Amino acid sequence: MRIREITMQTNRLGELANFYGSLLGLPVKESGKELVIQAGHTKMVFQSVTAGDPVYHFAFNIPCNKIKEAAAWLKEKVELIWLPDAKTEIADFASWHAKSVYFFDPAGNIGELIARFDLDNATDQPFSAAQILSVSEIGLVFPADELDQRAKQCLQDYGLTYFDKQPPLPQFKAIGDDEGLFIMVPEHRNWYPTSVASGIFPLHIHFEQGNSFDWQTGN
Repeated sequence: MRIREITMQTNRLGELANFYGSLLGLPVKESGKELVIQAGHTKMVFQSVTAGDPVYHFAFNIPCNKIKEAAAWLKEKVELIWLPDAKTEIADFASWHAKSVYFFDPAGNIGELIARFDLDNATDQPFSAAQILSVSEIGLVFPADELDQRAKQCLQDYGLTYFDKQPPLPQFKAIGDDEGLFIMVPEHRNWYPTSVASGIFPLHIHFEQGNSFDWQTGN
């Protein structure tokens, strides 16, 4: 599955433009009340709002051999989120064949750079923003009593499957593959590895799984 575009909301448009554009070096375009960030083959759109405090979780795929270099690159720009249980800043997801680092952006969104060892995307080029390949994960939040049904509906409507490296759990369901994953959790569950509780906020996703689909949540 490929996530081609995600549309979110923020009350920190200018700060996000500076963070993702000037600091991280991704192509950005700010016009009126909208910010467009090009993250590899994924377009991230933030729409400006004045009410509420929207917070999202998303992960960016990077080359499979670049996690240490990416961590050092990112650490020069923003504080990495420390993992107290592992006593490190690099999370090791052995069953997923992946490692990642986490950060907060100025709006409080939890971002992640993840290297997936089963993808054939190694490179010998120095790490830079050009090696942010795509948004490969987006968090989807639902009321606890709707989570199971919404996951089943997703599988049925879009011809997707549960991630083969992550059996579905009562409060955590990963749908898709290494190229693109929907991370489905109940409202008020903390986003790993933080104490930030998940919330339901407007989110539009355009993705490809054989055909192209659009999915609107959080409204």
